[in-house]
Amino acid sequence: MIYRVFSSIKTSVWLLGAMTVCYVLGTIFPQGADIEKYISSGGRFQGAVRLFGLLNLFQSPLFLALTLLLSLNLLVCIYDRFRRMKRRSELIGIEALLKAKNTYRLRGIKDITVLEDQLLGQGFRLVDSTEDVRVFGRGFPYWWLSWAYHIGMVLAIIGCFVTFFTAFEGEVTLWPQKEEKISLYSPDTRINKLKKRLGLRVKEKEPEREFSLLLEDFKTDYYQTIRIKYPKKLLSRLAIATGFKGIELQRDEGLYPKLYRTSFKIKIPEGEEIEATTMVNHPFRTKGLTLYQMGYDQRVTLLINGKEKEVEIFKPFEIEGLKEKFMLKAVQHGRVFRKDGTTSEVKPRVELFRVKKFSRPESIAMLYMGKAEDVKGVMITFKDYKEGSVLSYRVDPGVWIIGIAALFVFVGLCARVYGGFYRVRVFQKQGEIYINISTRGLRANRDKILSRISFANKSA
Repeated sequence: MIYRVFSSIKTSVWLLGAMTVCYVLGTIFPQGADIEKYISSGGRFQGAVRLFGLLNLFQSPLFLALTLLLSLNLLVCIYDRFRRMKRRSELIGIEALLKAKNTYRLRGIKDITVLEDQLLGQGFRLVDSTEDVRVFGRGFPYWWLSWAYHIGMVLAIIGCFVTFFTAFEGEVTLWPQKEEKISLYSPDTRINKLKKRLGLRVKEKEPEREFSLLLEDFKTDYYQTIRIKYPKKLLSRLAIATGFKGIELQRDEGLYPKLYRTSFKIKIPEGEEIEATTMVNHPFRTKGLTLYQMGYDQRVTLLINGKEKEVEIFKPFEIEGLKEKFMLKAVQHGRVFRKDGTTSEVKPRVELFRVKKFSRPESIAMLYMGKAEDVKGVMITFKDYKEGSVLSYRVDPGVWIIGIAALFVFVGLCARVYGGFYRVRVFQKQGEIYINISTRGLRANRDKILSRISFANKSA
């Protein structure tokens, strides 16, 4: 009884329907959100959200149970299909073949061996035979392809479970001349948290699985952009709109980041040292570790009336003698791709903003390295800066399983859809010769086979 339930396609449909409901709910409710923030922001159905854990639906016991049941259903179906394929017969009774729409009567051929020779000449092979019916085939059997991509689906689910329980992510900032370490092991994975709940011992770290990273260089490339001096007064804006006044450009050119590139040395646990590079959308992968270019961090040294002050970009700071708060945007340096097709190096510079309580920060000065600027009676010099590359990393032991699963599914589906599979059955009835042609796949062409056989006509 249980075997019949789990080998039924109806069970698959019901399970997939239930999972579809979960996917819809997971799209409606913000996954990973904090329940208190959800309530304070006016989220609806708060009771149901708490009761069913709708903010972490894809990690809930209900969704995991549905996934396990679907996996079991697929495994039983795969076994059942394999068992049937092992004893599959290519033979069909003559009476059933005569009633089939894809059966043709051949006129002009009196010797069935002539027809068989024609089929063998077209690349067919004898698959099965009795005294009455002989079966010829060409192409890989489509039922094995269907079986293959079902295997791929099961592997994909297994890979997702491995990822769910063992994968973890993190961030690391590489500063010049400072070595950082990343481990392939984390005590905070879900499987280790489960072990802790069960009272099992969990190691805090595994030094033999650590990578060492050392920054060599971090570079930024920019596009040149146009910065328009937008007037604050209404009449000035009106004059530009009516054409009485021209558009003015700011003195300092605009720069827009083109790419961030990090060059570093990485020492793998086995001791080998590798020269590596990562850029945005070009992650670096090795030995189960994937590194992504995420951003950068900068510390700027200013001389304010002769006194040094280290400032972190994008964070408000105070200047002695002035009441307002100020902020620095990112230091711009590196190669610029200009609109005229040339490239050049930009002198390091950083923009100084005044922080306002109820509006956007106001730009008040562009500081060039080594050049003093008078800011409201205070002499400020951009003296130096240091820059670190921020990388995110991911350790995911399940990704290779998902990759193999995707290959199974993709190859199986493509071969099933775009391939060419034939089964040709030839037989005689009351002195007449008949041919039955079954096809699968877009490349399979029944008419092409018939055109190569002499005197083929559809039977009445």
